[in-house]
Amino acid sequence: MIDALAPAVLPVLAGKVFAPRQQGALTGAMHRHGVPDAPTTVAVTAANATLPATPEQPRLGFTDAEQADRVAGLLRNIGLTAQFAPLVLLMGHGSMSQNNPHLGAYDCGACGGRHGGPNGRAFAAMANRPAVRELLIERGITVPADTWFVGAEHNTCDERITFYDRRDAPDAAKQALRALQSELDHACTLSAQERCRRFASAPRDPAPERALRHVVGRSRDFSQARPELGHATNAAALVGRRTMSQGIFLDRRAFLISYDPTQDPTGAVLENILLAVGPVGAGINLEYYFSTVNNERLGCGTKTPHNVTGLFAVMEGASSDLRTGLPRQMIEIHEPVRLQIVIEARTEILAAIYGRQPGLRELIGNGWIHVIAKDPDSGEFSIFDPQRGFAPWAGPVRPLPVCARSGDWYRGQTEPLPPVLIGEAKPVSVASCERISKLEGREA
Repeated sequence: MIDALAPAVLPVLAGKVFAPRQQGALTGAMHRHGVPDAPTTVAVTAANATLPATPEQPRLGFTDAEQADRVAGLLRNIGLTAQFAPLVLLMGHGSMSQNNPHLGAYDCGACGGRHGGPNGRAFAAMANRPAVRELLIERGITVPADTWFVGAEHNTCDERITFYDRRDAPDAAKQALRALQSELDHACTLSAQERCRRFASAPRDPAPERALRHVVGRSRDFSQARPELGHATNAAALVGRRTMSQGIFLDRRAFLISYDPTQDPTGAVLENILLAVGPVGAGINLEYYFSTVNNERLGCGTKTPHNVTGLFAVMEGASSDLRTGLPRQMIEIHEPVRLQIVIEARTEILAAIYGRQPGLRELIGNGWIHVIAKDPDSGEFSIFDPQRGFAPWAGPVRPLPVCARSGDWYRGQTEPLPPVLIGEAKPVSVASCERISKLEGREA
């Protein structure tokens, strides 16, 4: 049967290898002109809210109160409890490419290795319901009537963004979403340009449009062993108000977790955040750490001979043990580092959380995660030592160089770069940016 089917399959395989972008565009065009996708809705509301959900009798959907609790919980976690914009975008992430048997390694760790778009879509569906909006008022959060939530998903491999349930949005939200679409398209081209500096097979210093064509092509290339580098080079997580990272080029090396300490005097919200960020962030960094330190034993070697087994694992060829860890093609540019978490919170609150959470004590106390506290009022930093507690940072503080654009900092560079401020306030010249980045790139 394989021999009989080969002549029909060969043109498709050849297209994926020799003309991946054109073959992908042709496939997409055929899909769009074929049977259209049926409109779907998200079943978030329980049909019978009187019966409790149990493992023996699961219940589809949530009650109004359960939905309000989940919406309020997320909004309070990220500090979005007032000053809502007319359009709020819930953007999940995932990755789709042709040569990707390690699918989960490219997707969302907080979603169990799956795509985050369905979570964003479900949240938006709940947050837009009038019954939920009324219950949110009782929980201290008033969402304006003209605010509309939209779920979306960012394909981090080819930079494509998919919006959900646009047809349900009011006219004003649809108009705002069309305006936002052009801004997001521009941001995706700049993201592709930034990513290309780390791909060995990418063109050097491409224009944004050419960079986007390249990342789209490599995502559809059946012979491309490195369609995306995932979380490679990740080094830190910044938990706090986004003002602490605003305007800083971090070279795609930090998770940014929004948290407002002024709305959390007891640290209850922060405790829940750290219980998620700690295990997930540590798991991602340690997965890369051990796979980089010993890729053959703790990773899984080269991915080129891997075959998907049982839709849950990979093996080499047809007779090896199941391989764990990450393939060599995902860790070639990674530095084996443990996660550094910078948290905007008072040290006494962090010490109390550390004392009552055994899971965090295991990770932080054994040095798998390093913690630095930034005082919300003074801005001073303290380093946590499991034996002595927090101690003020006593090292030198160097002002960051300033560049007008991030491209001036990373242009021509392929190694990890130190942070730089992006802006027009007394910027150094492009030549100075390039010279400083060359001098400090290794040092950082």
